[in-house]
Amino acid sequence: MTGNALITYAQTRTAAAPNLATLWANLISLTVPTAASIPGVGTDADYRAFTLSDPGTDRADPRYRDIWRAALAPVLSRIAEVNGDPRRARPIVLVATVMGSRPEYDRQAPAHGIKNALADDVAAVSELLGHQADVLGIGSGCAAGTTAVGIARSLITTGRADFVVCLGAEMVSLEVLTLFTALGGLAREGVLRPFDEHRTGMVPGEGWGVLILESERWADRPLGAVLGYGEASDGYDIVAPSPDGVGLSAAIGQALAESGRGVADIGWICAHGTGTRANDALEAQIYDGLFRRREQQLPCVSIKGATGHCQGAAGVIEAAVACTSLAEAMVPPNAAALTVDPIVAALERVQVPLTPSTLAPSAAVLSTSFGFGGSVSAIVIGQP
Repeated sequence: MTGNALITYAQTRTAAAPNLATLWANLISLTVPTAASIPGVGTDADYRAFTLSDPGTDRADPRYRDIWRAALAPVLSRIAEVNGDPRRARPIVLVATVMGSRPEYDRQAPAHGIKNALADDVAAVSELLGHQADVLGIGSGCAAGTTAVGIARSLITTGRADFVVCLGAEMVSLEVLTLFTALGGLAREGVLRPFDEHRTGMVPGEGWGVLILESERWADRPLGAVLGYGEASDGYDIVAPSPDGVGLSAAIGQALAESGRGVADIGWICAHGTGTRANDALEAQIYDGLFRRREQQLPCVSIKGATGHCQGAAGVIEAAVACTSLAEAMVPPNAAALTVDPIVAALERVQVPLTPSTLAPSAAVLSTSFGFGGSVSAIVIGQP
């Protein structure tokens, strides 16, 4: 091991927030975006989602591929600089997405659509970079963003790399909307309310997040450190986590062990929290069991009420928010929650905050993500 992986750049773009500073302000002020209506296809009902642009625009328009260009633009010069420095290892870019930026894959068989979207978007990023970096795709579904951050840490701490870009981006896909409709997982009201008593489901979100992770030797004015990473697959169900939390427990245990932090050192959990009836209560109950040795309650927050579920990009966006939380010494609230689910409110060690609170200077943030097929990833982010 060669030391910690330090986050030296973080930026986001979501439907209601053009940058990370605005996203943080929205979270603290409890600002909740309004979902746009997207016409269905054929016999499908209309959908609702948080979109980056006019939802009436042709979703197969090639200019939607520019999401990668927008996400990469702020870091292109850094990538070129590192690539041109003979003292440094070749830059690596990790691309995290589910359906990518190419809605023309809608209505393919799901496996083909997802496979083609990931492969083609990796190729698009490689083309934009012009051979200045090695580009790898992360395909662990909605856990991909957090997985990318964890893999970046592993690449740096093992000496394989000293500069890694974690790039997550997602556009609304009619294929994904139809899938969640069939599962009964989309919010009826078009508002995503994680851990709320009256939550009705998930609302997809468009957006991107980008992080730069560097080794301690090269990091300048770091924003945070990725202290630990854990990954697991419980193999329970294609669309649902194991009710005994075996995958989540393993991933968190690995992340905490690698970070050298204990349950008392975590200031808050940036939870997956999709707003579905099946996910939220189960997730909170698993956290409650894992952190039963804490003396005080642990804030459990999902930021998806302010962003929508950005799927493959979600984990990168959430890691960026964790860095801001450390800088501001503040725990954000669950922006869209009104009344906490009584099952969750009754838990002994986990609580869902509805207002901002203070984060202890030495506290770290645990961020978790779930993906279809039982993929679970967890990272611990602390002060640099």
